[in-house]
Amino acid sequence: MSADVFIVRGPVAREDVPGVCERLRAFVGSSGAREVTVDIGAVGRADAVALEVVTRLRLTARRLDCRLRFVNVGCGLSGLLGWLGLGEVQGEVEEREEARGVQEGVDSGDPAR
Repeated sequence: MSADVFIVRGPVAREDVPGVCERLRAFVGSSGAREVTVDIGAVGRADAVALEVVTRLRLTARRLDCRLRFVNVGCGLSGLLGWLGLGEVQGEVEEREEARGVQEGVDSGDPAR
């Protein structure tokens, strides 16, 4: 686990999300961290607010040129993030990479367009 840990205190309501992002902005600004572990265990539930917290924190971090690693992601939220294609936020540092296992190619039998 990274030495720079940001804890999201819960429960979180929709109106709390901008404040959580502002706390992350201040945390990164004061620590100078380029990689932050975000503990979202207190969020606890898998709903639209939890998704908004994760996506808005990711956006905030990108704007700060910082990478996030989410820990203590509940089972329900983990499944929902995976279903939405956001499963990479859990336990791994977020990086811009191509999806693994996807190969692009041209079939010689395909007509040219």
